[in-house]
Amino acid sequence: MVRAAVTYAVVSWLLMQIADVLLDAFDAPGWLFRAFIILLATGFPVALVMAWFFELTTVGLVRNEDLPDNVAAADQFRRYLNPVIIAMLSAAVILFALDKFVWTDDIAIESDGARGQETGQAGSLAVLPFVNRSNRTDDVYFVDGIHDDLLTMLARIDSFKVTSRTSVMRYRNTEKSVPEIGRELGAAYVLEGAVQRSGDTVRVNAQLIDAGSDSHLWAETFDRELSSSNLFAIQSDIARAIATALDAELSQADERRLQQIPTENLAAYDAYLKGRQSLLERNVASYERAVNYFETAVSLDAGFAGAYAGLCNAHLSLYVKSSAVDDFRAAETACNQALSIDAGQAEVRVSLAALLRHNGDYRRAEAELRQALELAPRNVEALNELGYVLALQGEIRESEQVLLESVELRPDYWPTYDVLFMFYRQFADQPDRYERVVKYAMKGVELMPENASAWNNLGTAYHSLQQYDAAKTAWDRALDLEPTRTGYTNRGLQYYYEGFYSESAEMQRRAIELAPDDHRAWGRLAESYRLMGGKDELAMEAYRTAIRLAESIIEINSQDWRTRGLLATYYVHSQRPEDARAMIESALVIAQRDPEALLYSALVWHELDHDEFALNALEEMVDRDETFIQYASEDPDLADLRDNQRFIQIMNRQERGQ
Repeated sequence: MVRAAVTYAVVSWLLMQIADVLLDAFDAPGWLFRAFIILLATGFPVALVMAWFFELTTVGLVRNEDLPDNVAAADQFRRYLNPVIIAMLSAAVILFALDKFVWTDDIAIESDGARGQETGQAGSLAVLPFVNRSNRTDDVYFVDGIHDDLLTMLARIDSFKVTSRTSVMRYRNTEKSVPEIGRELGAAYVLEGAVQRSGDTVRVNAQLIDAGSDSHLWAETFDRELSSSNLFAIQSDIARAIATALDAELSQADERRLQQIPTENLAAYDAYLKGRQSLLERNVASYERAVNYFETAVSLDAGFAGAYAGLCNAHLSLYVKSSAVDDFRAAETACNQALSIDAGQAEVRVSLAALLRHNGDYRRAEAELRQALELAPRNVEALNELGYVLALQGEIRESEQVLLESVELRPDYWPTYDVLFMFYRQFADQPDRYERVVKYAMKGVELMPENASAWNNLGTAYHSLQQYDAAKTAWDRALDLEPTRTGYTNRGLQYYYEGFYSESAEMQRRAIELAPDDHRAWGRLAESYRLMGGKDELAMEAYRTAIRLAESIIEINSQDWRTRGLLATYYVHSQRPEDARAMIESALVIAQRDPEALLYSALVWHELDHDEFALNALEEMVDRDETFIQYASEDPDLADLRDNQRFIQIMNRQERGQ
């Protein structure tokens, strides 16, 4: 038994060393190695039991009671086995010594201080905001654009793990030391830079610093004539120099990316940079500015695919904010133009996929994103969009996996948390999904504290947990930062559920001033007028407008079941019962009887005096998701069902734990 225990321990240790190397080489998930260790540990007592009852001989395993009286052969076998065990023990000791005292010394030279990570593969790199050394403060966008382009370029190189732009921007004008920054960001290396534009020349200084030892690994100054090709050449030279300094190997694909020049027109590139900077501000005014900048860029260079992709993004962002069909059509035109110019850019593919998602063509959107990820495997915009598209197709588990992978790649990238907020709120089925909704909404606020959209998300998250005071506070903060359609609609909806219909109507009117083409604001306004009393004519006028706008959305995206569900409620209150029935039935089919669609169904059937159908829909809704009880119990259009015994039983199901 002692021999068996020693042999098993040595063999297991050797197997773990081999597995550690092989699994790491193939980027296997951490749980696989842990499962392997658990399997080996589970086998240890089994091996001891086998050793107690069996003897290993030259003819194999033999039960102890079946051994012949003359066991010389077995003894001879054991005499051969002893040197084998000794050799295995020696190999284990040698491997342990090499791993402990030789191989780690080599890595230690490369990983001083904060570089306690696996820097043999270039480690993690933080590119701090570049300093603007030009005389004009207007050149900040130019400097930030070069910084952003370099970040994008480095992130596409497989050898680098680059800290996100969101994470590093807070270190602009910082007085913290490089080792402090490296520790806070978990970065082994830090790149500092400065840009000076003067007349027809540009100077870029860059230096790579070991964050652990605060020592310079590389530094260089680039003085070039100001042209777009020179700017991209400088960025490529910096990327190659970093790779050389970190002993990172650039693949052929990496080299091809470094050699790409999106435009030869400096003025077009200048406008493109301004457009991209405007997109980052994420509000209606900045999106409108972005449209103007990108239009300038494509007017100067009609072959600038990236500028067309940016124009597509800007128009699509405006469409999301306002539901204006003209913006969607403009986005469609820009995306198709970008694709015709250069289908080999991941940026173009991602923009087109976002457009296709809003058009309801989820399968083609997924195909575009798969191609984008082949071009740029670590593109988080592509991963975020793919996660959303997969969720829309019902691939919930894969969607979650993709989005969490995106977080791992860029843990401080706010848009990823925005998508995770939507994912857990709209698609996930975990019992604690609303707690996760709050978690990711709070992370968004933490990263973007001055962004109204982040606060709107947080308010919606709190409302999902029935924390209404906290929701009101968050929504009010959003409106303080930026009056938006979403902010006013959310506050109006809260007033509506509380029975303050006049206040609700006022909020919706303000929302309509900002987004006159949004059917949701018109529909909520119609509801408020209808329940205020004495406003029937105004209610019908608002419903007619909501119907017209919602129908235009369905023309763009026939798979938008939420708009179909709301449109059914508009129809039913506009004396169009047959249209309401047809629309809600189609919504239920497309949504695969999602709880939200079932709630719309209950509202429609109740208005049509089919209370049995309404109660059936509510019961199925609760069976699928008990959290929707709060919406049904608070909706004023279902108030006259509250004395119905079956309704009471359905609404009390959560309390009874059924």
